[in-house]
Amino acid sequence: SARRLFQSPRSATGADCPAGGSSVVSVKMGLSSAAEIDGAQLCIFDLRRGQQEGQELDKILFFHPADCPILLQLSVIGLCEGIITFTRIFSPEDDCEVIESDKHCHVFYQAEPDIWMVLVVQKIKDNESTLRFGALQGILKESHSLFAMFHGPIRTLLDRQPSAEFARGHLHTFVTDYLSDFSVGKKLQLPTYRDSLTERGTVQMLTVSREVALEVQYFSHSPQFLGHVFET
Repeated sequence: SARRLFQSPRSATGADCPAGGSSVVSVKMGLSSAAEIDGAQLCIFDLRRGQQEGQELDKILFFHPADCPILLQLSVIGLCEGIITFTRIFSPEDDCEVIESDKHCHVFYQAEPDIWMVLVVQKIKDNESTLRFGALQGILKESHSLFAMFHGPIRTLLDRQPSAEFARGHLHTFVTDYLSDFSVGKKLQLPTYRDSLTERGTVQMLTVSREVALEVQYFSHSPQFLGHVFET
C-alpha cells in the first residue's frame, strides 16, 4: 500500500534500520522546507485550487504559524502535494498517511475530497513513532470534525464563496482557537505517546518495579485468585 512508504532493511547510506521499522515510513529525502521553520506546522490546502502558474498561493486555506514567510508556506505545501501525487501512482485508492524523514514527520489526513490537512512535527524516538502517528492524526480528524459541526464542510464554504476568503476566515478563527490548547508561548507542544492522552489514541504508561510486577503476575496465577474469580 502506498499509504506508508517502506524502506529496505538497510538504508541507502548503508546504515542498519531499527528492527520492526517497516511499519513506519523512513525516507532519506531532503525535507528541508520543514526544517527551516522552528516548531510544528499545520496546514490545510485544496488541491483543486491554485493549479495555474502564479496562483499557487490560492490553494492555501490555513497555515500555522501564521507569521511563517509565504515562500516557506508554499514550499511545505508544494512538498506535501508532491508526496500525495507520488503515492497515488502506486495506490490510487489509499491516502498517504505518514512520511518520516531524518528529523521530521509529516502526518497526512484527507479531510474532504482533495482538501488535505498536514501536520509537520519533529521526529521522536523510533519506538514511539508508530503509536504517536495515530494520536497526531487523531488531532487532525478531531479538529475537522468539530469545524464541520459548527461551520459545515469546508467544500461547502468554498462553493459558497469561490474566493475562499469566507472559508479562510472561519478556519483561521476556529483552528487557531483549537490549537491554543497545545500552545506553549508561540510554539505547539503536541502530545507524545507518554502524554497519556487516551482520547487521542494513546494509553497511560504505569512504570512499576520488577519485584512488584512479579508479585502481581504470581498473584494473578495463584490458585486462591483463580478460585475467587470462578466463585464470583
